[in-house]
Amino acid sequence: MARINDHWLEGSCHGQADRDYADQIVVCAPHIPYLVRASRQLVGRMVRYLMDQGVRQFLDLGSGIPANRHVHEVAQEADPDVRVVYVDLDPRVAADGRRLLEGNDHAAFLEADIRDPDAVLNHPDFTRLIDLEQPVGVLIIETLLYLPDTDDPAGLVASYLDRLPSGSYLGMSHCGEDEQLRKGLNIFSRMFGTPPPVTLREREEFQTFFHGLELVDPGVVQVTLWNPLTEEDMGRNPELAHMYAGMARKN
Repeated sequence: MARINDHWLEGSCHGQADRDYADQIVVCAPHIPYLVRASRQLVGRMVRYLMDQGVRQFLDLGSGIPANRHVHEVAQEADPDVRVVYVDLDPRVAADGRRLLEGNDHAAFLEADIRDPDAVLNHPDFTRLIDLEQPVGVLIIETLLYLPDTDDPAGLVASYLDRLPSGSYLGMSHCGEDEQLRKGLNIFSRMFGTPPPVTLREREEFQTFFHGLELVDPGVVQVTLWNPLTEEDMGRNPELAHMYAGMARKN
C-alpha cells in the first residue's frame, strides 16, 4: 500500500505493478485516492501544529515512503535541526526511505515492526536522534487500519506513550465503517481476488486510543476538518469522509 499511495501522491517510488493494482482499487473504490491525499495534507497540518507547540523531534510509525511533503520535509523547512525517525516493516519501503533520506543527518528510516516497541525505541538510529527527555511528536497515520484487534492496537499505542515524557503529542488517523468502502472491498474480491486486509473502526472506538491523554481542538473529527488552513483543505462535503483524525497531549 505504501507504493500505491506513492503513486496516488505523484511520487517516484513505485512501478507498473503498483500502478496496475492502484487502478484496480480505483475501479472498486474511486474515493480512496482522495482520502490518501487528504491524509498527507493532514500530516502537514499536524506537523506545523506541533512545531508551533515547540516540538522538535518526531516519530512516524508505519510511515510508508517519506516523500511528497512528508514529516521531515515540512518540519525541516521551518527548522533544519528538527529530528525525524520513520518506521516501516516493508524492506523495500525502508530501502526507498533510506535512499530518499541520504545526506540528511537529522532523519532516519528504521526497518522494524512497530508491534515491537523495544525494537523501535532501542534502535541505534532512534537513540541517536530522539531524546526521550524532551517532548516527541508521534504520528500514527492510517497505520492502525492494518492492525487487527488481535494485535491490541490500543495497548500498542499505550506502550509507546508510556515511554514518552510529558508534553509529548500523539496524532492519529483511522478509517471508520463506510458502506461505500465495504461495497468496494466486496467488488474487489469478486473481480481481482483478496483485497488488502483492513480493520475498520468507528469514531467512538478510535477515540478510545487516546485514553489518558488531553485531546486538542477540535477533537476527533473527519480528516479534512482537523484544523484546516484553507477551504481546499476541507474539500467538498467533508462531513461525509469516513476517515477520522485527532491529536492529544500527554500531561
